[in-house]
Amino acid sequence: MGIDRPLLELRVPLNESDAVTLDYDGRRLRAREGEPLSAALLRAGILATTRSPKYRRPRGAYCLRGDCGSCQVRIDGEPNLRACTTLVRDGMRVEPQNQWGPRGLDPTPMIDRLFPGGVDHHHLVVRPRIANVVMQKVARTMTGFGTLPRAPSEAPARHVEHSPEVLVIGAGAAGRAVACALEAAGVDVLTIDRHDRATLEVSADGPLPVGLRCELGVFAAYPHERLWAAAAAPLGERLELHTIRPRHVVLAVGARDPMPPLANNDLPGVVAARGLARLVRRSGAELRARVVVVGSGDEAERLAERLGAARVDADEVVEITGGDAATGVRLRDRTLPCDLVALAPTPSPNHELAAQAGARLRFDGRGFAVVTDARGEVEAGDADPLDGAVPPRPWRLWACGDLCGYRGPTRAREDGEALALAILEARRPTSTPETTP
Repeated sequence: MGIDRPLLELRVPLNESDAVTLDYDGRRLRAREGEPLSAALLRAGILATTRSPKYRRPRGAYCLRGDCGSCQVRIDGEPNLRACTTLVRDGMRVEPQNQWGPRGLDPTPMIDRLFPGGVDHHHLVVRPRIANVVMQKVARTMTGFGTLPRAPSEAPARHVEHSPEVLVIGAGAAGRAVACALEAAGVDVLTIDRHDRATLEVSADGPLPVGLRCELGVFAAYPHERLWAAAAAPLGERLELHTIRPRHVVLAVGARDPMPPLANNDLPGVVAARGLARLVRRSGAELRARVVVVGSGDEAERLAERLGAARVDADEVVEITGGDAATGVRLRDRTLPCDLVALAPTPSPNHELAAQAGARLRFDGRGFAVVTDARGEVEAGDADPLDGAVPPRPWRLWACGDLCGYRGPTRAREDGEALALAILEARRPTSTPETTP
């Protein structure tokens, strides 16, 4: 599902040295090698790549930053891969997910006509039991998050161990400020970020850390085992599991764009304004789409200006119009036609990893922010309700930037610089007063 014209147009045309061809559901697309797959799909006017598991509503990219799963596709037989963080390579085969039957066939409209009031799946074909078994099998076939790979991966796997003094998770404005300042002071720093280097270069100002490992995502903290675990994307020449045993950990994982409660906010073509602005810059492209930014405040104004878009406050919006994709924004007194609706809510902290590491959280009205002391060291969370124990802390845990409540790029960078000084101070040996015999 999409439109019949490109939504993005490259400023510098493709040339033979970096042009590649990929297959999307039987359609050949030209793309630039190494660019995010989402950019190639938008240029081709492709908005919807999957359907929701339960109600099978069409879904397309929303955050464009790797925070949500609405752009998931199947690539070379591997399901559930995010198009926004997967880089294009020559010959890749991309398929939409949650599509049933031959290409283009989907029984959802027929089901909607048969059950106009919705389906109560808890009481559907409960008896006789054999009919229930058949119904359950059909339901599971039509829903879920893609089918399993056709064959196990043949890529070699390896385990990599790291023991840096400081692990910095996230190379946005705050994370790179911390890491670069510590590296300049001679500290052994490992910085990890799930995004590719080109994306990070346009994400924030300032140089990237020397010890940066890109396209590597930290997925868990294991305090009892005294390690953090990270993995590379499931595509590529090898599968990698990384275990890290640091003395200090800096959480600088930023914030995500929540979904404001607007009617039809899940239509393909409804995207996050921050993610769209970054993707346009990362791709060296110009927007050809008509865009309406929905949001309030200075940040929304700035994003609307960067996208060359009209802006409206969220409380003015009655609904987002469209069927299989967004076609406009209906206000109280008029409708604004568009190709993309770019939502610009205040971002919400990416708190899950911090919670797993035992951090104390507070609700700031938009999400759960990490609580730190005046220096930036994370306060310990509550005891485990199962055993009444506070999780062990085998490392000193710090946090900065938008994870502690949305600050914006400038304040996040200043926050990171201040945290680096606090860590350097914490590393100094504590002097003891001399005693006289």
